Formats: sequence, structure tokens, C-alpha cells
Amino acid sequence: MSDLPESFRLSYALSKQLSSAYEITSNYGGIELDDELRAAVEKAVRPILERRLKQAEREESKR
Repeated sequence: MSDLPESFRLSYALSKQLSSAYEITSNYGGIELDDELRAAVEKAVRPILERRLKQAEREESKR
């Protein structure tokens, strides 16, 4: 997926990946997400992904 436009990757993350996340993975292992944690992660990450998507769309439209 790395050869796809950044806007596509971010849009996909927002529409498919974020709502179905089930684990946070780190070098020290994973944290399984229950419904409460999944909602908290989505609430924290969604605004960042949306901002980055808008920025990527602006940059790509300049090309």
C-alpha cells in the first residue's frame, strides 16, 4: 500500500482500519482493545487522520 497516494491510505485508515482496530502493538507487546479502549483510540486518532487527509488532498491537488 506504500505506492498508493497518501490521501488514499489515510482515507482507507479512516473508513476501514480505525473502526476495526483490535490491538495496539509496540516493541514490548500488544494491548488488546475492548470496546471502551477502541472508542477511546478512535476518538483520539480520528481528528488527526482527518486533518492529515485534508492536508494530503491539498498537496496532491497542487500536482
